[in-house]
This record gives sequence, structure tokens and C-alpha cells, in this order.
Amino acid sequence: MILGLGIDLCDTTRMRRRLAGQPAGFVESVFLPAEIAYCSPKRHPEQHFAARFAAKEAVVKALAAAGGEGAFWHDVEVIRAGDGQPTVALHGRLRSLADGLGVRRIHLSLTHTAGTAAAVAVAED
Repeated sequence: MILGLGIDLCDTTRMRRRLAGQPAGFVESVFLPAEIAYCSPKRHPEQHFAARFAAKEAVVKALAAAGGEGAFWHDVEVIRAGDGQPTVALHGRLRSLADGLGVRRIHLSLTHTAGTAAAVAVAED
């Protein structure tokens, strides 16, 4: 059964400016080392960072719809499954929250263009 649904958009131009302005402080405060390692070498890293930023927001919204509130950026990690599909690993407080809500799986879909990144997350029991 679906417990929550979240969607978010992120402007890639805005992300490019954030990366150029204060890359270390911003990047490290929002993204985990594996996410940084994946996005940084890409031809257009802002698109990949923006998609993961949107994913974090979408996951938090899905969990809020399921009855939870609050999050930390590092509690949501976008990882790649063995088949290359993006998926979510929850940590810390969000892991505990999801467990308490009966969330067993979070489905994730990411997309991005030169101008916009989007993510949809579905929390399922």
C-alpha cells in the first residue's frame, strides 16, 4: 500500500550558481560523499546534483504524507542499484521515522534537462 507520495523540482541554473559560489560548504552540507563522488565528474554536474536535491525533498515529502515530519539532508542518500536504477538509502532519524511508519520501500524516479531536475518518491509499506 502507498503510504506517501512526494515530488520536487530543482532549477539546474540555480544549482550551478550554488556550486560555483560555495562548492565545498554547500555540497558537503547537503550531499553525502558517495553522491558527491558520483555527481562531480559528470559533464554537467549541476544536473545530477539538482536531481539528487529534488530527490531528497521528494522523499521528505513522501514521508511527511505518511505522517512524519522533519529531516536532515544527510538522512536521505540517493544511490545506484546494481542495475543502475537510482534508489534511496535512509539514515539516522529518517530511517527511524520510516521504520515507525511502516515504510519498507521508497520508489524513486529522477529526470533532468539542461534547465530543470525533478524527482518523484513513493513510500510503500
